[in-house]
Amino acid sequence: MSYRDQPGDKRGRWTKSGGLLGAGLLAGLVAFAAGGDIVSSVGAGLDTATGSEGSSAVKARRGQQEARQGHDAEALGRLGLKEIKRDSRRELRCAVQSHGRVQQYFLQHPCDSLDQLLFAASDARGNVLVGSVVWVKMPSNTTAAQLKRIEDTFGSGDVTPFGTEVLGLGGIRFTGTHYRARLDGPLVVIAETEPVRGRPPEVLLNEVAAVTDVLPPL
Repeated sequence: MSYRDQPGDKRGRWTKSGGLLGAGLLAGLVAFAAGGDIVSSVGAGLDTATGSEGSSAVKARRGQQEARQGHDAEALGRLGLKEIKRDSRRELRCAVQSHGRVQQYFLQHPCDSLDQLLFAASDARGNVLVGSVVWVKMPSNTTAAQLKRIEDTFGSGDVTPFGTEVLGLGGIRFTGTHYRARLDGPLVVIAETEPVRGRPPEVLLNEVAAVTDVLPPL
C-alpha cells in the first residue's frame, strides 16, 4: 500500500485500516496455519537466517580475541579460513610505500617505522582472499590521528602493501573497499582485504579486515 492509499482521520493523520482488512488478514493467517509444514518451514528459515547472523558475529568476536594475542592463523580459523601463505616485512619506508595525500603527509611528517604483514587465506569452497596489515608508528599521537583521518577518507591514497608478488597470486591491487583502521597512541594500524580467487563473501572480507586490525605489532 502506498502512502496515497493510506486512510486518514479528519486532521489528516494516518490511521490503521478498517476491520475488514483486519478480519481478512486474520482469516489468511488461520488458513495459512492449517498448512503446518509451511508455517514450520517459514519459521525455521527465519531462525536459520537470524542464527547465521549471530553465528557470524560470534566468530568475528572470537577471531578478534585470538588476534589480540597475536595468533593470526588461529584468528582466521575462527572465520572458517585457512592461512595458505604469509609474508612479513619490517622497517619499510613510509613515503616510498604510499601514494596520494597519504604520501604527501609522510613527506611533511616522516613516520618512525612501518611494518607489514601480508597473508592469503582460503575457505572450504576454495575462495581465496588476501589481506594486508600495516603498523605505522608516528612521532606523536597528534600526527598519528591526522594520518588516520586522511587514511579514512576514501580516495585519499594509501599505505601501499609491499611485495605482494611473494604470495604468488598475480597482481594484487588493494582498493580500500574492505578496510579497517585504528589508533593506539602514536601507532596507526591499517588492515585491508581483497578477493583474488572465486567469490569470497563481502561480509567475510569485511570481517577479516576487522579481525586482523587488532593484531599486535610484529
